[in-house]
Amino acid sequence: MIYKRERKMTEIKSDILGVLNKYKIFIGVGIAVAVSIAAGTVTFVKAKSRKDETAWQSMWRINSDLTMAAQAGKTEKDKNEALNNAIESFEYIEEALASSGTMPWILFQKGNVYYELKNYDEAIRTFNDFLQRYSGHPIAFLVKQSLGYAYEEKGLLEEAGNQFNDNLLSNKVFLLAQQGWDAGRCYDKLGQKDNAIRNYNNAVEADPDSIWASLSRYRLSVIK
Repeated sequence: MIYKRERKMTEIKSDILGVLNKYKIFIGVGIAVAVSIAAGTVTFVKAKSRKDETAWQSMWRINSDLTMAAQAGKTEKDKNEALNNAIESFEYIEEALASSGTMPWILFQKGNVYYELKNYDEAIRTFNDFLQRYSGHPIAFLVKQSLGYAYEEKGLLEEAGNQFNDNLLSNKVFLLAQQGWDAGRCYDKLGQKDNAIRNYNNAVEADPDSIWASLSRYRLSVIK
């Protein structure tokens, strides 16, 4: 892809020089500026590619460190230290590589780490930041779901239920049963019996053999 862009830039430079030659406008400064603009575009493309690569490598290292910390059987204090270090690393990448294509993933991962730290306010803020900036991103539905869990842990059950019932999740057939269970659970806690029953029934109908359907059937047997 980069090679094709470089070749395209070379063609653009040739076209510029061709036009100048056609009209006999041999002004040294003008030619230098035209060629510099084209060459600068190639340099920008290369730099952007390197920036993305660096960001992905950094994210891989952070996730690897978190996985090792989780598997090492460390104390809660050690795990929290690893999570806080991850937050600092994500924020550094966010500042240094703000224009990179990895930004949506950085925000998603950072929100998840805040959630693991039980810092639900920051998790909510980060997930909402993602949805405001990247609402059309392929993982937006996962962020919407994660936002619902953060609201639920925060005790904002109405907001959580609204997130779980959002069309962004409803459009994912493989999530319908889990969506019904998640939303039903929140309305159940709120004492909104009718809403809870409706969502539990949705979970059962969507995927009768799933764990979400089993959990929903149990709650239905209790509250009906």
